[in-house]
Amino acid sequence: MAESSATADAARQGAESAAGQGAIFAGGSDAMLQTAIWLLVIVGLILLLAWAVRRFTNIGPRSVGGMRVLSALPVGNRERIALVQVGDKQLLIGVAPGHVSTLHVFDENVLEAPTARKTP
Repeated sequence: MAESSATADAARQGAESAAGQGAIFAGGSDAMLQTAIWLLVIVGLILLLAWAVRRFTNIGPRSVGGMRVLSALPVGNRERIALVQVGDKQLLIGVAPGHVSTLHVFDENVLEAPTARKTP
């Protein structure tokens, strides 16, 4: 009989510890859900900031006065080829650190100049 009461006590202690672990796991799933929600919020903020930077900064072809960069292609680490519109002429230029050279002057427009975007 003493053995059966010792076994019953051991079983009771095991059940209590299992119930306590269940509470830990329940809190763990809440913590995982909260962590996932915060992760989604942070990723959303990063995407929103990236959109705002692209929307409100002048990234891409720029125009100053009568000159406009229509297209640019990197050909090395610091070298690029650019198609530039100056008035009604289009020029293909090579740009490198400390050096700019004209590669070709086109008789007819190769690319149409993009129209100005309307800002809301």
